[in-house]
Amino acid sequence: MTTTRRGPERGGAASVRFLALALLLLAGCTPARTLPAFPAPEALPPGSPLRSRSLDPGTAWLRYYLITGEDSAALAAFGRHSAIAPGDHLLRALQHALVLRRAGEYARSNRAFEWAEREIERRYTRSVSRGVGSILVSDRTLAYVPTTGERMMIPFYRMLNYLALGDTGGAVVEARKANELRARLEPGPVEACRESGMVQYLAGLVEASAGERNDALVSLRQAEQAFDGCPDGGAPPSLGGDLYRAARAAGVEELADSVRRRYALAPDSAAAADGDLVLLVESGFIGFRTEEALHVPILPEDVHGLGYDDDLGIERAAENVTYRMRRRAWERGGWDLDGDAGRTMAVAAMLGGDYVLRLAWPAFRLEADAPAGVRVLVADSAAPLAGVGDLSLVARDEMERQRPAMLTRLVARGLTKYVLASQVEKKARKQGGDGAGYFFGLLANLAANETEHADTRSWSLLPDRVMMTRLRLPAGSYEVRVEVTGEAGAVHVHDLGYVRVEPGSLAVLSDRVWGGERRDLPVAPMEEPPAPQADSVVAQRP
Repeated sequence: MTTTRRGPERGGAASVRFLALALLLLAGCTPARTLPAFPAPEALPPGSPLRSRSLDPGTAWLRYYLITGEDSAALAAFGRHSAIAPGDHLLRALQHALVLRRAGEYARSNRAFEWAEREIERRYTRSVSRGVGSILVSDRTLAYVPTTGERMMIPFYRMLNYLALGDTGGAVVEARKANELRARLEPGPVEACRESGMVQYLAGLVEASAGERNDALVSLRQAEQAFDGCPDGGAPPSLGGDLYRAARAAGVEELADSVRRRYALAPDSAAAADGDLVLLVESGFIGFRTEEALHVPILPEDVHGLGYDDDLGIERAAENVTYRMRRRAWERGGWDLDGDAGRTMAVAAMLGGDYVLRLAWPAFRLEADAPAGVRVLVADSAAPLAGVGDLSLVARDEMERQRPAMLTRLVARGLTKYVLASQVEKKARKQGGDGAGYFFGLLANLAANETEHADTRSWSLLPDRVMMTRLRLPAGSYEVRVEVTGEAGAVHVHDLGYVRVEPGSLAVLSDRVWGGERRDLPVAPMEEPPAPQADSVVAQRP
């Protein structure tokens, strides 16, 4: 049974109610963006981002420019009149910083990251409410705030930028900031294993190369702890040797002996004239958010006695409806997402006088554009590659952990819209009769659903995965190449030129590779939802 559009008895001023409806209607009227003309499909390779039916068009163009090496076009996309770059200034700065880095503009990239860091802190710390726009329209009206996983990548890239500029001191500052940020944000198990370990490993190497022995030891031990949390014990083989040398350098011989035994290390035969080479290979693009939706009928017991200013009542009703939805999804092994039939039934129910909520939330999709294989050659000798970061897995896990709270917020917003729509219908019926009440009630329901859209914004130019080669080499110059196996077995060579390895120093290189391949993430488990607290339950239905 669903409730017909006969609203609660409580209400506010008519001007407030009609203003709310006007906001709902106007929010759906966003100006269209002018994008470049898309190439003919036959002119694009099968894995091209411009072929995607899920990517935001602006993101598709940015990915296309990076894959094809059109750095000037990618930079121009952030011009004042471009319709490609994100509209939110913070997200725009993060995307721009990666494009600048790709173009070799390391100092400008760091300036963009520096502005983004300040803006993130401002958005996190300002004490304001979510705002009437988000209550009535959608989360997309709020200022974008990066996830924990996204924030951890800022000091990572700033370290690499400073190293590319030859500024070891600047890289050390970013290494410390990375460790402080990790301690403050307290990443979850997946973030720690698949991302924080990588960032802290690089921080430890940077600190060790700068003679910051104690800091290096702390960073490397934290990296080891993060990697140890991986189901597959995913610490790169080189970490044990680095941790052993850091412990010895810091004078902690007992720890050094423990590490040597744990990793079964041979006696360290490296000469004082040896140096260190690290190559980080970023692969493909991170998974992104796209919209999914379903329609949920409002039951009479869900809204009985609610008024638009009854925040506590709406919160409790939202918890009850959310629990009912999550329980059904858990029992059925998935969500009853909208198809053509579901949308048709929802429209029919609204035409029949029922009130139906449209709930839209982000779903995770991976179109990695990753190569089939990668091989690193240092002076014509193959160097081992180890996976150190899986940013798509981190992003998917973060989104799934946010889903329960996100659903409750969506339902609460939908119930608020329902109460406001009921007031509009009641006012119209009083002034114009049942026909006017039906018409304005239906219009309010349609307007509320039309303005409900998922917040699918994310830092979508990040890589899918990160791999690492770590070598100790005699001082000298070494040619470094990356061989990328793409579609149909074609091999492309990225010649990174010669790198000079100095005694006791750290040389860091990085590369970004693509190839059009797709990969499947492991299925995200759906956990049984906890029942609402007794004092939060309005009504429970099977």
